[in-house]
This record gives sequence, structure tokens and C-alpha cells, in this order.
Amino acid sequence: MSLRNYLPFAAVIVLMIAGPAFAADMAPFEPVPAPAAPIPDVEYFNPKPLPAIQAEFGARYFFGTGKTSKNLYGPPSIYSGQVSRLTYNDFLINAGEFDWRVAASSGWFIKGYIGGGSATQGKLQDEDFPPAITPYSSTTSNENSGFLGYGSVDVGYDVFRGGDFRVGAFVGYHYLNQQVNAYGCTQTATNPDVCQPAIPATVQGISQNNTWQSLRLGLDGAVQLGRHFTFWAEGAYLPYVNLRGHDTHFLRIDEGDFSGPIPEDGTGQGFQLETLLSYNITPYASVGIGGRYWHMETSGTSHFEDVAVGGMPQPVDWKTDVLGGFVQASFKFGPYPIGVR
Repeated sequence: MSLRNYLPFAAVIVLMIAGPAFAADMAPFEPVPAPAAPIPDVEYFNPKPLPAIQAEFGARYFFGTGKTSKNLYGPPSIYSGQVSRLTYNDFLINAGEFDWRVAASSGWFIKGYIGGGSATQGKLQDEDFPPAITPYSSTTSNENSGFLGYGSVDVGYDVFRGGDFRVGAFVGYHYLNQQVNAYGCTQTATNPDVCQPAIPATVQGISQNNTWQSLRLGLDGAVQLGRHFTFWAEGAYLPYVNLRGHDTHFLRIDEGDFSGPIPEDGTGQGFQLETLLSYNITPYASVGIGGRYWHMETSGTSHFEDVAVGGMPQPVDWKTDVLGGFVQASFKFGPYPIGVR
């Protein structure tokens, strides 16, 4: 794998190691002086709070596993049954992330994150079904040199706030670009024509590049556990997911079956869950460990008419899942009074 694939999460690890240690040794980052002291944390309720804002920035290393798959069906005017299924299984994800949150004592907040990294060491199972191909065919390939790039931004309001807890609602946008690459091909069923003989693992056969864009509606909450620990969780429903992608069959392009990558699209739904347990090293610096699960699925069309003579649009269903954990270090700035003289 190219060294550049490791740079995002290598940089995050360095920041996570150095940041909290530096923050613990430094003098507290004092808020701007004001006639009245600002509340300790603007997101936890204080009667008639002084108008104030605060910001928190963090770095994360994410490690997990992913799966993405599609079911392809025949042209409805000819045959509406399933003709093919491609499943990219158990690829490992290593990613670096930066996250942030800005909140006001009024209850409003804006938050987000951006990340990216590698998706490698998985397997592709490519199945073709009769009558499109007879007999049934099932092949396996190695998945390597894949990539994930993603980000999210949300705007929300803390609806419930107590001395040591808060619960908020938010609306937001999520972006995920997912690329997987398959090398080699070995027939594992009885079809004598597909990947017979086996294609070497040094030859790239297929590449899939999908971009998922989603609307997020969710709840976000946190509770302080004693003086040092905070537990945070959020859940988001994705009522609208838009998929745009392309499927590149390199060998079939070389053979002249396709003129280029097959465009694909779709719309659907999904959900996202995330938790974090953090430990406050100082009032301004913390470290934590968390977990995440994403699921998205769409129904749409593979546009064979764009790349093959006589090709026709074919229905396609896509699903993708990401599951894993992360460690993070974060630093808080403020709270800072606003509109106070």
C-alpha cells in the first residue's frame, strides 16, 4: 500500500499523543475577562446564564470493518429476476478524523467532522445467476487499495438541560465516498467459462466508486459521570440517501464489452449510531474511546445503455455498512462571554 494511505491516521495519532500531554502541562486557556464569570460549560443549564459560546476541537483514529454490496436485476421488459450479486466483505478501515463542536449558552450548537483513510484486506464475491449465466457462477477476488472519505455537519438545539446532562435534536448533512478495488479472480462454483483458468491476484478486475449523500435527523445527548467522565451518544435517521457511482469492469472494457465505467444511481434510507466515553485530563483537555455503526441502502438503476451497444437500464439495489471504534483527544476553548460590556 502507498505510504500516503497511512498519512491521515498517522497525523491523528501524533496529535492525540502530543495534544493532551501539552494541554495538561499548560496553564488553563482562560476565557475573555467579563464582569460576571461565564458558566463552566455552556451546554449544561444554568438559570439566566451569561450569553457565552465555546468551541471544542478533536482528533480521532478510527479502526473498523466495512461491507458493501449490490443486487443487479434484469431489464424489466425482458427478465425482472436477479442476474448478479457483488459483495465486498470484511474490508478493514483505518482512518484519521478531525471533529469540532461550537455551542452557545442559548442552547444552539453546530458540529461536524471530516475523515478519510484506507479500505483493504477484504474479499469480493461475484455471483451470476441463471438464466443470465448458466450454470451458476461464483468467484472470489482480493479487495485492496480501497479508500473512504467522509464528513458531516449538523445544526441543533439542546432541548433538555440539567446540571450534569443535556439532550438535543439536530438536522444535518452526511457525505461518504467509498472506493473498493478487486484483484484476481477464482471460480468457486462449477461454471467452466468464468475465471477459468484463475486470473492472477496481480491483475485488477473490478473497481467500484460510490458517493453517498444523506440528510440527517437525530438526537444528541451527554451526561457527566462524576468529576472526570462524560458519556455521549447520538442516533441519526437518514430519511433521504442519494447514491451516485460507477462500476468499472476492466477486463470487459479491454474485451470491448463495455466502452467505460457503468454509471449507477439510487435513492434510499439509512441510520447512524455513535457513542463516546471521555475522560477529562483538565477542564480543557480530554481523551476518549467510542464506537460507530452506519447503514445505508438505496434502489436505483445501472445504466448499461451508456456503455454497451444494445444495453438497457437495469434495476440495482445497493447497501453499505461501516462498524468500528475510535480513540480521540480533544481540547476545549472558552466559554467566552458575548455581548457583555
